[in-house]
Amino acid sequence: MVSENKLPLAVVFLFLMLGVIWWPSFSNLGDLFGYAAKAEYKGVSLLNFFRAELVVLVTVWAVLISYKEQNDMVDGNAYVTRFLILVMFVIGQVFMGFFAGGFLVHQDASWYQVIHEANEVMPSQAVILLVCYPLYLFFGGSAFIYAKTRLPKFLKGKEFSFMVLTFAPLAFLPYYDSSFMQAKKDLFEIAYLSVYWLLSVGWVVIGVLYIILKASQGIFKGLSDPYGEM
Repeated sequence: MVSENKLPLAVVFLFLMLGVIWWPSFSNLGDLFGYAAKAEYKGVSLLNFFRAELVVLVTVWAVLISYKEQNDMVDGNAYVTRFLILVMFVIGQVFMGFFAGGFLVHQDASWYQVIHEANEVMPSQAVILLVCYPLYLFFGGSAFIYAKTRLPKFLKGKEFSFMVLTFAPLAFLPYYDSSFMQAKKDLFEIAYLSVYWLLSVGWVVIGVLYIILKASQGIFKGLSDPYGEM
């Protein structure tokens, strides 16, 4: 989809677009970790939950990275299994994206724009940053590492799709009133919404559907010859 020579430029462009979304959010962000240390659910603070996520994330990534292929050739059944595991990671990312982008981002936006104070942390914002962000990296990053170590031929030429799958959902943040910014409101509004929808559509088409479609082709290939070498 994106050649290796153009991949660094594409990744930089992706993060520049994310910067447009992050700028109003993080420039007005309060004491996130202080808020997380006090916010508790059944005796477990949000900060401790975040730390536990990081431990799980690092552990799973270490296990995936440490894998070494014993044989370059696998049969069709193993080939199908690998693609199914890859699809499971992608589906996990889809669930998180729709949960955060379709539910959490709308929970406190109207409240915040009415009674907001400078450097205040929205509850849904804290959950997205400290719970959903690590899970995006877990599912998206794990999908990439899994493909790189178990399905290297499949990954070739699809690196950018995996980058979009992993990082585009980071744009799913509560919308901030653009009057916070020292810029013309209408201009920033257009830029913000354009980038937001471009990332959203790109995530669905390039990051999710494209990978699942290509993985499905691999699954059908394995099913057509379950005992043959892939």
